[in-house]
Amino acid sequence: MTSLYGKKAMYENMPNPSSQRSIPSQSTRSGVDEVMLQTLLEYRRTGRMELQERVVTHYTNLVESIARRFSGAAEPFEDLVQEGYIGLLNAIELYDASKNVKFPTYATHFIVGQIRHHLRDRGKIIKEPAWLQELNQRITRVVDSLTQQMGTVPCNQQIAQMMNLSEDEVAELMTTREIFKVSSIDGGSDKEDDNGNTVDIERKEIGVSFQLPVEDRIVLDTAMSQLKTMEQRVITEFYFNDRTQTEIAKQLGISCNYVSHILRSSTKKLRKILSNEELKEVRQRVDVLQRKLDEQKSFIEHNVIVDPLTRFYNRRYFSSRLEEELTRASRHRYEIALLFLKIEGLRDFSRTMGTQNADEVLLRTAHTLRHAVRKVDIVTRYDKDTFAIIMPYTGLKVDIVHERLNTLMADLLSSIFVEKKWSRARSPIITRFNSAVYPHDGLEEAPLLAKATSQFYPPELTVKSFAA
Repeated sequence: MTSLYGKKAMYENMPNPSSQRSIPSQSTRSGVDEVMLQTLLEYRRTGRMELQERVVTHYTNLVESIARRFSGAAEPFEDLVQEGYIGLLNAIELYDASKNVKFPTYATHFIVGQIRHHLRDRGKIIKEPAWLQELNQRITRVVDSLTQQMGTVPCNQQIAQMMNLSEDEVAELMTTREIFKVSSIDGGSDKEDDNGNTVDIERKEIGVSFQLPVEDRIVLDTAMSQLKTMEQRVITEFYFNDRTQTEIAKQLGISCNYVSHILRSSTKKLRKILSNEELKEVRQRVDVLQRKLDEQKSFIEHNVIVDPLTRFYNRRYFSSRLEEELTRASRHRYEIALLFLKIEGLRDFSRTMGTQNADEVLLRTAHTLRHAVRKVDIVTRYDKDTFAIIMPYTGLKVDIVHERLNTLMADLLSSIFVEKKWSRARSPIITRFNSAVYPHDGLEEAPLLAKATSQFYPPELTVKSFAA
């Protein structure tokens, strides 16, 4: 059965006779590709950066279309596009026209490979528990089925009816799925053999209850003492010792199905025992604390590497990304330039003219930088008045970029002061640049930063991290 989305896509892809003249012919596209090929070969011969940028710009749509294939990988789309540009640059540097392979085909291989390599490097450190994987698979199948039937994404109530769960349980499942896209808080095994979907829900719900203070844990232990000995052992092994049903069955000499049956029945009994008002109050307090913890965790995960004012990555991200880029440059043997821009006098300007006006200068500087560099370049806010740019494949040609940005920044500051009618004599600010090039100025982060920031910071503060 073809979904409504599929039918819509089929309809949109059908040729429209009224617009046939606006569609480039095959010969036109081939002609453009031939021009780009000649531009690429000319760049390889002369090394002129404007030719490289022309080729990169032409294949922007190719990079972005490939990056969209990986949009479900829990990585920012902008990061995927940036990795795609690095793959495109690798293809430009390594392409050999004598092999009779079309450049778009050759570049696609490098772009896909670079994005996959990035996702593999930044993959999960802790594996998602098997019982949660199974739940995620079930809920994905249900969502896909309902979407296909209704032609729209189902709500939690519809999913709950289909899975025979409560709406709150489905909402909690959805939240858990999002959390595990970033990190894991459970070290479950991939080989768990959990039988019965009810048990999986119980495991997740009761797992929260077990994270109680000592006083409330005593109440829980008292409730468990009312269960049969076998039920106590199975619950203890499954929830507290994190053993799989298969391991419990082997240890106790019973079948996996019997273990599943005990878990279902004993957890139901335990819920009834613990349904008194005192424990409800305890669970409410724990739920409030858990929600606050989840909110704080979500805030940190989304903001720890992003500057809240300019929305650029911050110094923490700069340091981790520079290490990755140096490793990649060493492997593929290409040069990297670091370019630092410092707005001198900004702190005095802030005291004289106000924080709001200083923030406006920073924002307009960030906007200019964002549109003045290549998409493959990584722009970060390194300090309150300093920006740092990682520029793959630039090398000693960073001086050309330096001159161009210096002119842009001088024009920008002049226009701001004229527009706002500010007095430069009262609050002078200027931009200063400094740079370093891998491998000419160093092979590691420390010597490169020492060279690139030597004019801005004392030696002991050159590589100081915000995390310190």
